[in-house]
Amino acid sequence: MTHSSMQVRALRCRIAALAVAAAALVALPAVAAAQGNASSAAAGMGGNYTALARNFNAVAWNPANLGLDGNSSFSIALSPQFGVGTGPITLKDIKDYEGVLVPDAIKQAWLQKVIDNNGQSVGGNVDVNFLALSIGPMAFSASSTINTDGQVPAAVAELILFGNAGRTGTAQDFTATDLALDANATSTFAAAYGRRLGIMPMGEFAVGATVKYIIGHGMASLRDNGSTITSNPIQVDLDAPVVLTDTASNGFRNNGSGLGLDVGATWTLGNLRLAGVVKNVVNTFAWKTDQLYYMPIKATFTQDSSSSQVDTILPLSAAPAALRAELEGRIKATTPQPTLVLGGAYTGFSRLTLAADLRTRFGEGIDLGPQTQFGVGAELRIIPFVPLRAGVTALSAGMRYSGGIGLEFGVVNLQASAALLTADGRNDTTAGFTLSFGGR
Repeated sequence: MTHSSMQVRALRCRIAALAVAAAALVALPAVAAAQGNASSAAAGMGGNYTALARNFNAVAWNPANLGLDGNSSFSIALSPQFGVGTGPITLKDIKDYEGVLVPDAIKQAWLQKVIDNNGQSVGGNVDVNFLALSIGPMAFSASSTINTDGQVPAAVAELILFGNAGRTGTAQDFTATDLALDANATSTFAAAYGRRLGIMPMGEFAVGATVKYIIGHGMASLRDNGSTITSNPIQVDLDAPVVLTDTASNGFRNNGSGLGLDVGATWTLGNLRLAGVVKNVVNTFAWKTDQLYYMPIKATFTQDSSSSQVDTILPLSAAPAALRAELEGRIKATTPQPTLVLGGAYTGFSRLTLAADLRTRFGEGIDLGPQTQFGVGAELRIIPFVPLRAGVTALSAGMRYSGGIGLEFGVVNLQASAALLTADGRNDTTAGFTLSFGGR
Protein backbone atom coordinates (compact mmCIF):
# COMPACT_ATOMS: atom_id res chain seq x y z
CA MET A 1 0.00 0.00 0.00
CA THR A 2 1.38 3.43 -0.96
CA HIS A 3 1.96 6.25 1.51
CA SER A 4 -0.76 8.30 -0.25
CA SER A 5 -3.28 5.45 0.07
CA MET A 6 -2.47 5.10 3.77
CA GLN A 7 -3.09 8.83 4.23
CA VAL A 8 -6.47 8.61 2.51
CA ARG A 9 -7.47 5.59 4.61
CA ALA A 10 -6.41 7.31 7.82
CA LEU A 11 -8.37 10.39 6.84
CA ARG A 12 -11.50 8.36 6.17
CA CYS A 13 -11.14 6.50 9.47
CA ARG A 14 -10.91 9.80 11.36
CA ILE A 15 -14.00 11.12 9.60
CA ALA A 16 -15.88 7.91 10.41
CA ALA A 17 -14.87 8.25 14.06
CA LEU A 18 -16.19 11.80 14.11
CA ALA A 19 -19.45 10.64 12.56
CA VAL A 20 -19.87 8.03 15.29
CA ALA A 21 -19.12 10.65 17.95
CA ALA A 22 -21.68 13.00 16.45
CA ALA A 23 -24.31 10.25 16.31
CA ALA A 24 -23.65 9.46 19.96
CA LEU A 25 -24.61 13.01 20.84
CA VAL A 26 -28.17 12.42 19.66
CA ALA A 27 -28.49 8.89 21.04
CA LEU A 28 -29.41 10.32 24.44
CA PRO A 29 -29.92 7.66 27.12
CA ALA A 30 -33.40 8.94 27.82
CA VAL A 31 -35.35 7.54 30.72
CA ALA A 32 -38.59 8.42 29.00
CA ALA A 33 -40.19 10.90 26.54
CA ALA A 34 -44.10 12.82 25.04
CA GLN A 35 -47.76 11.85 24.82
CA GLY A 36 -47.71 8.68 22.77
CA ASN A 37 -49.80 7.21 20.00
CA ALA A 38 -51.43 4.92 22.61
CA SER A 39 -52.57 2.24 20.19
CA SER A 40 -51.45 0.02 17.33
CA ALA A 41 -55.09 -0.01 16.22
CA ALA A 42 -54.74 3.71 15.51
CA ALA A 43 -51.32 3.26 13.90
CA GLY A 44 -52.60 0.44 11.69
CA MET A 45 -55.26 2.79 10.28
CA GLY A 46 -52.60 5.38 9.51
CA GLY A 47 -53.35 7.53 12.56
CA ASN A 48 -56.80 8.37 11.19
CA TYR A 49 -58.44 7.79 14.54
CA THR A 50 -59.74 11.11 15.85
CA ALA A 51 -63.41 10.20 15.42
CA LEU A 52 -62.99 6.53 16.43
CA ALA A 53 -60.75 6.62 19.52
CA ARG A 54 -62.47 5.32 22.63
CA ASN A 55 -61.46 4.03 26.06
CA PHE A 56 -57.72 4.43 26.79
CA ASN A 57 -57.12 5.72 23.23
CA ALA A 58 -59.20 8.84 23.77
CA VAL A 59 -56.67 10.54 26.06
CA ALA A 60 -54.18 10.75 23.20
CA TRP A 61 -56.57 11.28 20.27
CA ASN A 62 -59.82 12.97 21.29
CA PRO A 63 -61.06 13.35 24.91
CA ALA A 64 -64.59 14.18 23.76
CA ASN A 65 -65.15 10.56 22.74
CA LEU A 66 -65.07 9.57 26.42
CA GLY A 67 -68.47 11.23 26.79
CA LEU A 68 -70.18 9.11 24.12
CA ASP A 69 -71.87 5.73 24.35
CA GLY A 70 -69.75 2.70 23.49
CA ASN A 71 -66.90 3.12 25.97
CA SER A 72 -65.98 0.28 28.31
CA SER A 73 -66.38 0.85 32.02
CA PHE A 74 -62.66 0.11 32.37
CA SER A 75 -59.67 -0.41 30.07
CA ILE A 76 -55.89 -0.50 30.47
CA ALA A 77 -53.09 -0.86 27.93
CA LEU A 78 -49.35 -0.94 27.27
CA SER A 79 -48.18 0.22 23.84
CA PRO A 80 -44.60 0.67 22.53
CA GLN A 81 -43.89 2.02 19.01
CA PHE A 82 -40.49 2.20 17.30
CA GLY A 83 -39.26 3.84 14.11
CA VAL A 84 -36.09 4.39 12.09
CA GLY A 85 -35.50 6.23 8.84
CA THR A 86 -32.85 7.17 6.33
CA GLY A 87 -32.75 8.39 2.76
CA PRO A 88 -32.36 8.71 -0.09
CA ILE A 89 -29.82 5.90 0.54
CA THR A 90 -31.97 3.48 2.52
CA LEU A 91 -31.08 0.72 4.93
CA LYS A 92 -32.27 -1.77 2.30
CA ASP A 93 -29.83 -0.29 -0.23
CA ILE A 94 -26.96 -0.87 2.16
CA LYS A 95 -28.09 -4.37 3.16
CA ASP A 96 -28.28 -5.44 -0.49
CA TYR A 97 -24.47 -5.09 -0.62
CA GLU A 98 -23.70 -6.46 2.82
CA GLY A 99 -20.34 -8.25 2.77
CA VAL A 100 -19.51 -7.34 -0.83
CA LEU A 101 -17.78 -4.45 -2.57
CA VAL A 102 -20.26 -1.81 -3.75
CA PRO A 103 -19.81 -1.31 -7.53
CA ASP A 104 -18.70 2.14 -8.62
CA ALA A 105 -21.83 2.61 -10.73
CA ILE A 106 -24.02 1.98 -7.68
CA LYS A 107 -22.04 4.45 -5.56
CA GLN A 108 -22.40 7.02 -8.34
CA ALA A 109 -26.16 6.48 -8.41
CA TRP A 110 -26.38 6.72 -4.61
CA LEU A 111 -24.41 9.95 -4.55
CA GLN A 112 -26.54 11.50 -7.28
CA LYS A 113 -29.66 10.76 -5.25
CA VAL A 114 -28.06 12.41 -2.20
CA ILE A 115 -27.13 15.47 -4.28
CA ASP A 116 -30.66 15.71 -5.71
CA ASN A 117 -32.05 15.44 -2.17
CA ASN A 118 -29.67 18.12 -0.79
CA GLY A 119 -28.19 15.62 1.66
CA GLN A 120 -28.67 12.26 3.34
CA SER A 121 -31.27 12.17 6.11
CA VAL A 122 -31.10 9.92 9.17
CA GLY A 123 -33.40 9.64 12.16
CA GLY A 124 -35.47 7.53 14.49
CA ASN A 125 -37.96 7.58 17.33
CA VAL A 126 -39.13 5.55 20.30
CA ASP A 127 -42.67 6.15 21.53
CA VAL A 128 -43.79 4.16 24.59
CA ASN A 129 -47.12 4.45 26.35
CA PHE A 130 -46.24 2.80 29.65
CA LEU A 131 -49.74 3.11 31.01
CA ALA A 132 -53.01 4.13 29.37
CA LEU A 133 -56.29 3.49 31.16
CA SER A 134 -59.88 4.65 31.20
CA ILE A 135 -62.56 4.55 33.87
CA GLY A 136 -65.92 5.57 32.50
CA PRO A 137 -65.68 9.15 31.14
CA MET A 138 -62.12 9.64 32.45
CA ALA A 139 -58.79 8.45 31.05
CA PHE A 140 -55.13 8.70 32.06
CA SER A 141 -51.79 8.00 30.41
CA ALA A 142 -48.05 8.08 31.10
CA SER A 143 -45.94 8.06 27.97
CA SER A 144 -42.47 8.85 26.67
CA THR A 145 -40.92 9.80 23.36
CA ILE A 146 -37.38 10.05 22.02
CA ASN A 147 -36.92 11.78 18.65
CA THR A 148 -33.73 12.03 16.61
CA ASP A 149 -33.24 13.64 13.22
CA GLY A 150 -30.12 14.46 11.23
CA GLN A 151 -28.80 15.61 7.86
CA VAL A 152 -25.49 14.56 6.28
CA PRO A 153 -24.44 16.95 3.46
CA ALA A 154 -23.71 15.62 -0.02
CA ALA A 155 -20.01 16.55 0.29
CA VAL A 156 -19.58 14.26 3.31
CA ALA A 157 -21.51 11.46 1.55
CA GLU A 158 -19.16 11.79 -1.43
CA LEU A 159 -16.15 11.61 0.86
CA ILE A 160 -17.47 8.49 2.60
CA LEU A 161 -18.30 6.76 -0.70
CA PHE A 162 -15.25 7.70 -2.75
CA GLY A 163 -12.59 9.00 -0.37
CA ASN A 164 -10.90 12.38 -0.79
CA ALA A 165 -10.48 11.78 -4.55
CA GLY A 166 -14.27 12.15 -4.86
CA ARG A 167 -16.42 10.75 -7.64
CA THR A 168 -14.12 12.16 -10.34
CA GLY A 169 -11.00 10.36 -9.14
CA THR A 170 -9.13 13.66 -8.73
CA ALA A 171 -8.18 14.87 -5.25
CA GLN A 172 -10.40 17.79 -4.23
CA ASP A 173 -11.57 19.88 -1.30
CA PHE A 174 -14.91 19.43 0.49
CA THR A 175 -17.09 21.73 2.57
CA ALA A 176 -19.42 20.06 5.08
CA THR A 177 -22.23 22.61 4.98
CA ASP A 178 -25.72 21.63 6.19
CA LEU A 179 -24.45 19.01 8.66
CA ALA A 180 -27.17 18.83 11.32
CA LEU A 181 -28.26 16.54 14.15
CA ASP A 182 -31.16 17.06 16.59
CA ALA A 183 -32.57 14.98 19.42
CA ASN A 184 -35.02 15.41 22.27
CA ALA A 185 -36.51 13.22 24.98
CA THR A 186 -39.68 14.07 26.89
CA SER A 187 -42.34 12.45 29.07
CA THR A 188 -46.02 13.32 29.31
CA PHE A 189 -48.55 12.56 32.04
CA ALA A 190 -52.11 13.23 30.89
CA ALA A 191 -55.64 13.12 32.27
CA ALA A 192 -58.76 13.44 30.10
CA TYR A 193 -62.48 13.84 30.67
CA GLY A 194 -65.38 13.76 28.21
CA ARG A 195 -69.02 14.75 28.67
CA ARG A 196 -72.08 14.48 26.48
CA LEU A 197 -74.10 17.67 26.06
CA GLY A 198 -77.78 17.65 25.11
CA ILE A 199 -77.58 20.73 22.91
CA MET A 200 -77.98 19.13 19.46
CA PRO A 201 -81.47 18.45 18.08
CA MET A 202 -80.22 15.25 16.45
CA GLY A 203 -77.55 12.72 17.34
CA GLU A 204 -75.07 12.85 20.22
CA PHE A 205 -72.65 15.68 20.92
CA ALA A 206 -69.79 15.55 23.40
CA VAL A 207 -66.90 17.76 24.42
CA GLY A 208 -63.74 16.91 26.32
CA ALA A 209 -60.39 18.15 27.53
CA THR A 210 -56.98 16.63 28.17
CA VAL A 211 -54.63 18.26 30.67
CA LYS A 212 -50.96 17.32 30.23
CA TYR A 213 -47.84 17.76 32.31
CA ILE A 214 -44.72 17.53 30.17
CA ILE A 215 -41.19 16.90 31.42
CA GLY A 216 -38.21 17.52 29.18
CA HIS A 217 -35.38 15.09 29.91
CA GLY A 218 -32.80 16.16 27.36
CA MET A 219 -32.25 18.00 24.11
CA ALA A 220 -29.20 18.28 21.83
CA SER A 221 -28.64 20.13 18.57
CA LEU A 222 -25.61 20.19 16.25
CA ARG A 223 -25.00 22.47 13.26
CA ASP A 224 -21.96 22.77 11.03
CA ASN A 225 -20.13 26.09 11.32
CA GLY A 226 -17.74 25.83 8.37
CA SER A 227 -16.03 22.42 8.41
CA THR A 228 -13.67 21.66 5.52
CA ILE A 229 -11.68 18.72 4.16
CA THR A 230 -8.71 19.67 1.98
CA SER A 231 -6.65 17.44 -0.32
CA ASN A 232 -3.33 19.34 -0.40
CA PRO A 233 -2.31 19.07 2.32
CA ILE A 234 -4.64 16.27 3.47
CA GLN A 235 -6.42 17.88 6.40
CA VAL A 236 -9.78 17.92 8.18
CA ASP A 237 -10.90 21.09 9.94
CA LEU A 238 -14.08 20.33 11.85
CA ASP A 239 -16.23 23.11 13.32
CA ALA A 240 -19.67 21.84 14.39
CA PRO A 241 -20.76 23.15 17.82
CA VAL A 242 -23.40 21.26 19.79
CA VAL A 243 -25.72 22.74 22.40
CA LEU A 244 -27.31 20.41 24.95
CA THR A 245 -29.25 20.54 28.17
CA ASP A 246 -27.78 19.65 31.57
CA THR A 247 -25.82 16.40 31.24
CA ALA A 248 -25.74 15.63 34.98
CA SER A 249 -27.85 12.65 36.09
CA ASN A 250 -30.04 14.78 38.37
CA GLY A 251 -30.55 17.42 35.72
CA PHE A 252 -31.46 14.86 33.08
CA ARG A 253 -34.60 13.91 34.97
CA ASN A 254 -36.01 17.42 34.51
CA ASN A 255 -34.51 19.84 32.00
CA GLY A 256 -37.81 21.49 31.24
CA SER A 257 -41.49 21.28 32.16
CA GLY A 258 -44.89 22.79 31.55
CA LEU A 259 -48.63 22.25 31.32
CA GLY A 260 -50.60 21.68 28.12
CA LEU A 261 -54.28 21.58 27.20
CA ASP A 262 -56.08 19.75 24.38
CA VAL A 263 -59.78 20.34 23.69
CA GLY A 264 -62.05 18.27 21.48
CA ALA A 265 -65.63 17.82 20.30
CA THR A 266 -67.45 14.94 18.59
CA TRP A 267 -70.88 14.72 16.98
CA THR A 268 -72.46 11.40 16.01
CA LEU A 269 -75.54 10.96 13.87
CA GLY A 270 -76.40 7.34 13.28
CA ASN A 271 -73.31 5.72 11.76
CA LEU A 272 -71.59 9.00 10.98
CA ARG A 273 -69.09 10.58 13.38
CA LEU A 274 -67.45 13.99 12.98
CA ALA A 275 -64.78 15.27 15.35
CA GLY A 276 -62.39 18.16 15.87
CA VAL A 277 -59.49 18.59 18.29
CA VAL A 278 -57.08 21.42 19.01
CA LYS A 279 -53.94 20.03 20.61
CA ASN A 280 -51.74 22.33 22.68
CA VAL A 281 -54.28 25.13 22.53
CA VAL A 282 -52.34 26.22 25.62
CA ASN A 283 -48.88 24.91 26.42
CA THR A 284 -46.41 26.41 28.88
CA PHE A 285 -43.61 23.88 28.31
CA ALA A 286 -40.12 25.37 28.08
CA TRP A 287 -36.61 23.99 28.35
CA LYS A 288 -34.45 25.24 31.19
CA THR A 289 -31.85 27.52 29.66
CA ASP A 290 -29.99 28.58 32.81
CA GLN A 291 -27.68 25.55 32.71
CA LEU A 292 -27.10 24.84 29.02
CA TYR A 293 -23.83 23.35 27.85
CA TYR A 294 -22.05 23.11 24.55
CA MET A 295 -19.30 21.17 22.84
CA PRO A 296 -17.18 23.33 20.55
CA ILE A 297 -16.33 20.22 18.45
CA LYS A 298 -13.40 21.97 16.85
CA ALA A 299 -10.77 19.61 15.57
CA THR A 300 -7.93 19.62 13.07
CA PHE A 301 -6.63 16.35 11.67
CA THR A 302 -3.60 16.17 9.40
CA GLN A 303 -1.58 13.29 7.98
CA ASP A 304 1.10 13.83 10.64
CA SER A 305 -0.72 15.01 13.75
CA SER A 306 -4.10 15.86 15.23
CA SER A 307 -5.50 18.41 17.65
CA SER A 308 -9.00 17.85 19.01
CA GLN A 309 -11.49 19.36 21.47
CA VAL A 310 -14.34 16.96 20.70
CA ASP A 311 -14.66 15.67 24.28
CA THR A 312 -14.77 19.09 25.94
CA ILE A 313 -18.15 20.03 27.46
CA LEU A 314 -18.34 23.68 28.51
CA PRO A 315 -21.01 25.92 30.05
CA LEU A 316 -22.80 27.81 27.29
CA SER A 317 -21.66 31.05 28.93
CA ALA A 318 -18.14 30.18 27.72
CA ALA A 319 -19.18 30.34 24.06
CA PRO A 320 -18.67 33.50 21.95
CA ALA A 321 -21.62 35.87 22.28
CA ALA A 322 -23.00 35.40 18.75
CA LEU A 323 -22.70 31.61 18.93
CA ARG A 324 -24.24 31.57 22.42
CA ALA A 325 -27.29 33.49 21.24
CA GLU A 326 -27.76 31.22 18.21
CA LEU A 327 -27.44 28.00 20.22
CA GLU A 328 -29.70 29.19 23.05
CA GLY A 329 -32.33 30.30 20.54
CA ARG A 330 -32.36 26.81 19.04
CA ILE A 331 -33.22 25.29 22.43
CA LYS A 332 -35.92 27.86 23.19
CA ALA A 333 -37.63 27.21 19.84
CA THR A 334 -38.03 23.48 20.55
CA THR A 335 -41.42 23.61 22.29
CA PRO A 336 -44.87 22.08 21.56
CA GLN A 337 -46.90 23.92 18.92
CA PRO A 338 -50.70 24.09 18.44
CA THR A 339 -52.14 21.42 16.15
CA LEU A 340 -55.61 21.33 14.56
CA VAL A 341 -57.12 17.91 13.78
CA LEU A 342 -60.40 17.25 11.97
CA GLY A 343 -61.70 13.70 11.71
CA GLY A 344 -64.62 11.67 10.44
CA ALA A 345 -65.71 8.06 10.43
CA TYR A 346 -68.51 5.90 9.01
CA THR A 347 -69.52 2.64 10.73
CA GLY A 348 -72.62 1.73 8.70
CA PHE A 349 -71.17 -1.30 6.95
CA SER A 350 -71.55 -4.69 8.62
CA ARG A 351 -67.83 -5.57 8.65
CA LEU A 352 -66.09 -2.40 7.47
CA THR A 353 -65.26 0.87 9.22
CA LEU A 354 -63.91 3.88 7.33
CA ALA A 355 -62.17 6.93 8.79
CA ALA A 356 -60.32 10.05 7.67
CA ASP A 357 -58.22 12.73 9.39
CA LEU A 358 -56.80 16.12 8.42
CA ARG A 359 -54.01 17.42 10.67
CA THR A 360 -51.92 20.57 10.56
CA ARG A 361 -49.35 21.84 13.06
CA PHE A 362 -48.67 25.57 13.36
CA GLY A 363 -44.87 25.64 13.59
CA GLU A 364 -41.89 23.28 13.82
CA GLY A 365 -41.41 23.03 17.59
CA ILE A 366 -40.48 19.87 19.45
CA ASP A 367 -42.19 17.53 16.97
CA LEU A 368 -39.79 16.58 14.15
CA GLY A 369 -42.52 15.09 11.94
CA PRO A 370 -44.45 16.55 8.96
CA GLN A 371 -46.51 19.68 9.61
CA THR A 372 -49.53 18.77 7.46
CA GLN A 373 -51.11 15.41 6.69
CA PHE A 374 -54.37 14.02 5.34
CA GLY A 375 -55.24 10.34 5.42
CA VAL A 376 -57.89 7.67 5.17
CA GLY A 377 -58.04 4.39 7.06
CA ALA A 378 -60.12 1.25 7.12
CA GLU A 379 -60.83 -1.66 9.46
CA LEU A 380 -62.19 -4.91 8.00
CA ARG A 381 -63.56 -7.79 10.13
CA ILE A 382 -63.96 -10.83 7.92
CA ILE A 383 -63.45 -12.80 11.14
CA PRO A 384 -65.14 -10.74 13.88
CA PHE A 385 -62.33 -11.10 16.43
CA VAL A 386 -59.46 -10.57 13.91
CA PRO A 387 -59.61 -6.96 12.68
CA LEU A 388 -57.48 -6.12 9.62
CA ARG A 389 -56.43 -2.49 9.30
CA ALA A 390 -54.88 -0.28 6.61
CA GLY A 391 -54.27 3.40 6.07
CA VAL A 392 -52.86 5.78 3.45
CA THR A 393 -51.73 9.25 4.49
CA ALA A 394 -50.55 12.12 2.31
CA LEU A 395 -47.90 14.21 4.07
CA SER A 396 -46.60 17.67 3.29
CA ALA A 397 -43.72 16.07 1.33
CA GLY A 398 -44.55 12.40 0.85
CA MET A 399 -46.77 9.43 1.73
CA ARG A 400 -47.23 6.95 4.57
CA TYR A 401 -48.65 3.44 4.11
CA SER A 402 -49.86 1.62 7.22
CA GLY A 403 -51.26 -1.76 8.14
CA GLY A 404 -52.15 -3.80 11.19
CA ILE A 405 -53.91 -6.80 12.64
CA GLY A 406 -55.58 -7.60 15.95
CA LEU A 407 -56.55 -10.60 18.04
CA GLU A 408 -59.46 -9.89 20.38
CA PHE A 409 -60.34 -12.47 23.03
CA GLY A 410 -62.99 -10.92 25.24
CA VAL A 411 -61.28 -8.61 27.71
CA VAL A 412 -57.78 -9.47 26.40
CA ASN A 413 -56.71 -7.80 23.15
CA LEU A 414 -53.46 -7.77 21.18
CA GLN A 415 -52.89 -5.37 18.29
CA ALA A 416 -49.85 -5.01 15.99
CA SER A 417 -49.02 -2.45 13.31
CA ALA A 418 -46.33 -1.37 10.86
CA ALA A 419 -45.91 1.56 8.49
CA LEU A 420 -43.65 2.82 5.71
CA LEU A 421 -43.22 6.56 5.25
CA THR A 422 -41.65 8.04 2.12
CA ALA A 423 -41.04 11.78 2.39
CA ASP A 424 -38.31 14.27 1.46
CA GLY A 425 -36.38 11.51 -0.30
CA ARG A 426 -36.38 9.39 2.85
CA ASN A 427 -37.88 6.06 3.91
CA ASP A 428 -39.01 5.57 7.51
CA THR A 429 -40.33 2.31 8.90
CA THR A 430 -42.26 2.04 12.17
CA ALA A 431 -43.69 -0.90 14.08
CA GLY A 432 -45.40 -1.48 17.38
CA PHE A 433 -47.89 -3.48 19.39
CA THR A 434 -50.56 -2.90 22.03
CA LEU A 435 -51.65 -5.24 24.79
CA SER A 436 -54.91 -4.14 26.41
CA PHE A 437 -57.46 -5.43 28.88
CA GLY A 438 -61.09 -4.47 29.20
CA GLY A 439 -61.39 -2.45 26.00
CA ARG A 440 -59.80 -1.56 22.67
